[in-house]
Amino acid sequence: MILYHVITTYQLLHCIIYKELFHKEQVCTILLSDFIKEKYPQFKQMEGLFFDKIFVFNTHEFFNDTENNIINNTNEVCGKYLNENNINLQEFSEIIVGSPNSYFGIYLVENRIDFTLLEESSGLISRPEIVEGYYDTNLEHFDLIESIGKLDSSFIDKVLVFFGIDQKIQINKNSTILLTQHFSNSRIMSFEEHKKIYQLVVDYFVPETRLVIKPHPDDLMFYDGLFPQATVIKKKFPSELIPFVFTEKPQTVMTITSTSINNLMGYFENFIKFSTDFERYFNITHKYYCAVKIISELIEDYEIYEMNSDKLLLENLLNISGNQFGRSINSVNNLSQIPDKSIVIIDDFNRETLPESKEICNFLKSVDRESIIIFINSYKEYLFYDYPNKEIFESIVPVEILHNSTVDETDQYSKTFFVYSKRKDTRNMINQLTFEKTLRSSKEIIKVEAMSEEQLRIKILEGILEATEKRLEHYIKMESELREKLNLKMTQMK
Repeated sequence: MILYHVITTYQLLHCIIYKELFHKEQVCTILLSDFIKEKYPQFKQMEGLFFDKIFVFNTHEFFNDTENNIINNTNEVCGKYLNENNINLQEFSEIIVGSPNSYFGIYLVENRIDFTLLEESSGLISRPEIVEGYYDTNLEHFDLIESIGKLDSSFIDKVLVFFGIDQKIQINKNSTILLTQHFSNSRIMSFEEHKKIYQLVVDYFVPETRLVIKPHPDDLMFYDGLFPQATVIKKKFPSELIPFVFTEKPQTVMTITSTSINNLMGYFENFIKFSTDFERYFNITHKYYCAVKIISELIEDYEIYEMNSDKLLLENLLNISGNQFGRSINSVNNLSQIPDKSIVIIDDFNRETLPESKEICNFLKSVDRESIIIFINSYKEYLFYDYPNKEIFESIVPVEILHNSTVDETDQYSKTFFVYSKRKDTRNMINQLTFEKTLRSSKEIIKVEAMSEEQLRIKILEGILEATEKRLEHYIKMESELREKLNLKMTQMK
């Protein structure tokens, strides 16, 4: 006999498939957490269909104040539950546990009962100090989606029906499926930020008519209202079933931070995912888009390098806009690594990882005439300016992005980034470039317009003034820190 214990949807699907492939002829019992019971009220349907017996643990009986109390309480409650339900662990030839840090896993560890650790999609052990050294070997790794594909279609249909999919979901050809996260519900960001981040990625990366949204089970956002032309999936099924639930296979899978996308690699044509920090500074996308637009409009055969930018966002924008460069962006930590005739994109997220402004200025003076340096300047550090070297601005073009609300004419603002080139004709081409993009979901229009000579001169003077203030603030801070160190040293010498 085999005993399975699961606490997540992924583990449940994993065990259903694993049992069918490897334990089909054996008597199998499954011990569920009450989380699974609450999520799938139809859980009893699995008895006789996938497993021979089903039991449910009531985790509300456990309490967590100190580690000793956790262990004592766990031993008492688990032991009582096993006795009341006539479950003799010695009768099972194998016990397969999804989460060794769960109450049942801790009970097995404390009572020196061997078990096999089920591989989890998002990390094996969250409390290794409790379970390390007490579990048996892992189940042999297998690709869950590939394993599902090996099963009879009739069995796959049974799995789909259990998870609420009684018929294939109809979607448009070449659709993009978006896997969401419950940002506001988990208090990672505010409700408004949660709404804005998904409006932004949809506006930039997928037409709404080809958008299919699979919300995280705990995501409460009203996606039907935000994206009325999209298909929003209401069924709560594991993401690993995505390759099997649609009439048309989605062309692209997109997510901001969902780990589910890792299991889907190789089963879809395209993947769009973002850096782990994107949720904190997603509004930089407008600047990055405009920088990529300039590159794609004016330059064809340059190598692209980046320093201290969101490389993944840049690559996403390059690819999704149809600009198939056939190569990724190169990352550098040292300006000397950049060859002639290059495009270099530099941002200022983490100033500590960047060269000093003096070094950047020296690099700009020595760079060849064909290269183009783009300073996104997200945090307005003006890294390309070292007081009082105003001559740098003679080779810089400010690019102003105008933001206009489509619902409130008074809601307007602008952002600026800077492009450095020693060639006047290149600077003129950049300054004369005009384009705009309507962000339908965000209810905003962004545009870049050509500037007159007077407008350009004013913008450069504004840049010099702001850069000078920023540099002086930097020097004042450095002086203050040096004085503190000097005073501390003098105090220690007395």
